[in-house]
Amino acid sequence: MSALQDGLIWTMVLASAADRDLSPAEVDTMRDLVEHLPVFRGFKVDRLPTVTEACATALVADGGLDKVTAFIRKTVPKRFGETAYALACDLIASEGQVRDTEIGVLDLLAELFDIDSLTCAALETAARARYAKP
Repeated sequence: MSALQDGLIWTMVLASAADRDLSPAEVDTMRDLVEHLPVFRGFKVDRLPTVTEACATALVADGGLDKVTAFIRKTVPKRFGETAYALACDLIASEGQVRDTEIGVLDLLAELFDIDSLTCAALETAARARYAKP
């Protein structure tokens, strides 16, 4: 069990919860990313619902956003900030539309990990390209 992996999953849940709905597309995307990306190597996919639920529970508690961002800050080293941001972009792009609340989450993550605007734009563009629908 890796704190980094849990923190990255919490980042994805935060991005998906920005619109107050965890869509089936987002659940599928999250599972696919966890099953295939090297950063999740060794993570037991059957833990995904437990980790996801822990984040969702923290989010709805008093001061939930602060608790979730504190957990992400604690578990995701700055050198994985771009990875966390890219995962958030993937979750948001998987639905096909971007809401203002989701942009707010991306802004929060960019600030949390000190990611410059050009890098953010590149990661966002790459996610849109990966999840483009015909």
